Amino acid sequence: MKKVLVLDDDIDLLDMVSLVLTRYNMKVNPLDKCLQFYDTLSSDKPDIILMDIYLGECDGRELCQQFKKLNDYTGIPVILYSAGNVTQSSVQESLADDFMSKPFDIKQLVDRINHHLAARG
Repeated sequence: MKKVLVLDDDIDLLDMVSLVLTRYNMKVNPLDKCLQFYDTLSSDKPDIILMDIYLGECDGRELCQQFKKLNDYTGIPVILYSAGNVTQSSVQESLADDFMSKPFDIKQLVDRINHHLAARG
């Protein structure tokens, strides 16, 4: 069972994504606070991370860029998402593997997750 870490400060969206991914036989670890991110990474290393960009207390692009530079986590794919106006260059600078605009289609999200997990091996 693949482990997915989902970081979003919107509790309703976090619950919905968690429920749907669980139905696709994924183990979901939902987080609503940036401060819990590194503790969760070290205790339960996920296979992939879904992260909102605008998280209230932090920016998902900056968080992604910081943790992707750490040797223990460079291979973990990250899919960023946002309803805001986000430039492609800011996503590239974040070192994220993918980006989706909200609202997103759940089937498309699952397909992208599976694509990145398959590419990782």
